Amino acid sequence: MNFLAMCKRLRQEAGISGTGPASVVEQSGEMKRVVDWITAAYEDVQEEHATWRFHRKDFSFATIVDTQEYTPAAVIDDDDLATWVREDIRVYVEEQDEDFLDYWPWGEFRSTWQRGAHRSQTGRPSIVTITPSNALQLWQIPNLATYTVTGEYYQAPDIMAAADASTPIIPAQFHMAIVWKALMHYGAYAAADEKYAKGDYEYGKKLRAMEMSQIETLLHGEPLA
Repeated sequence: MNFLAMCKRLRQEAGISGTGPASVVEQSGEMKRVVDWITAAYEDVQEEHATWRFHRKDFSFATIVDTQEYTPAAVIDDDDLATWVREDIRVYVEEQDEDFLDYWPWGEFRSTWQRGAHRSQTGRPSIVTITPSNALQLWQIPNLATYTVTGEYYQAPDIMAAADASTPIIPAQFHMAIVWKALMHYGAYAAADEKYAKGDYEYGKKLRAMEMSQIETLLHGEPLA
């Protein structure tokens, strides 16, 4: 479903009279609220979890000689970052020698590798941390510009462009979750308890299906005796 189709479905489910909206742009009154409720619901659905599969993206950058820290803006679009996937950051000169970087929490990294002679030690990076400002910091400090660092990150919630044909990044089979969440916004605004309850029920079903499909399953070990 595209942006306009979701707005029309919301109007239908809410029982708002008419056949609109005709477009998601330049609306006013009730149709403007319909558009705004879909926009808000799209953000709400994405914010249910920080680690949706559809938010997971790749990054890759070349190191700079004697440069230890790489800000999000230097690696990806700064506004696109929610959090790094810290367990899977790698380094290589050629793909044949690709290896994982060991992740160290910032406090341990700082007290160990930003102390004494370690502070300025250069070479092939083997350790990575995430600073309080969300930058990636490497140790050893790269001595070459030919290292490539790769990994993944979770993007921040997407905002649909204000165009009729805009589509959510959420997989298509779950687009109705946005409509049902938006119906809850309508129900709260209009004091329409029945509409709110329907939205809540249907949204819960879609959300559970999304979680089964789009959240990584944790594998647990054997139970302790």
